[in-house]
Amino acid sequence: MSPGEGNAMPLVFGEGNGPRDEYPRVYERNVNIQIIDAGGSQFRVRASLFDVEHNFHAEMVVDVPSGRIEDVQISMTRRPYPTLCPRALENAQKLKGMIIGPGITRKIIEAVGRSEGCVHMVELFAAAVGFTATILIGRRSGLTDDVAYSEEEHRQKWMPILKNSCQVFRVETAETQGK
Repeated sequence: MSPGEGNAMPLVFGEGNGPRDEYPRVYERNVNIQIIDAGGSQFRVRASLFDVEHNFHAEMVVDVPSGRIEDVQISMTRRPYPTLCPRALENAQKLKGMIIGPGITRKIIEAVGRSEGCVHMVELFAAAVGFTATILIGRRSGLTDDVAYSEEEHRQKWMPILKNSCQVFRVETAETQGK
C-alpha cells in the first residue's frame, strides 16, 4: 500500500525495499540555540535555522539582570526568494530594548513577523528567547544543578522558582494527588 490520500502512512526506517515513489518525502528543519555565559552581566545568544531552503544565523546580546535585548544581528545565507526575503532582515532591530518576560512571544511576532516580516525569523527568535528565558531563571536564582542532590531534593530546591511550570514542579492539591 502506498501512502496516498485516505491511506494510513506506514512507519518507514531507512529507504525500505520498494520503489522510491512508495515512500514519503522527508523534510527537516534544525533550529539550534547556543547561550554563552561568561559569568558577567550579559549573555551572548547565537541561533541558527537550517533547512533545505533556509540558512539563518542570528545573534543577540541580553542583559542578565533586566532581561533586556541589547543588540541583535541576523543574516540569511540561503533563502527561497533571494531578492525578496532580505527585506525582512531590518525588522530584527525592532527587538532591541525588548524585555524577555511575559508577552515576549507576541511582541516577537509583531516585530519580525506578519506581512512585513518573516515567519522563519519569528520561529528562530521565539526559540532563542524561550531558551534564554530558561537560562535567565537559573542564573538569576543563584541556584545550581548540584548532582549531589537526590531527585526529590533537587525538585524541592527549584520548586519555589519553577512551581507549576511543568508536571515535575506541579503543586499537589487534594484534587491532583494520586493522578
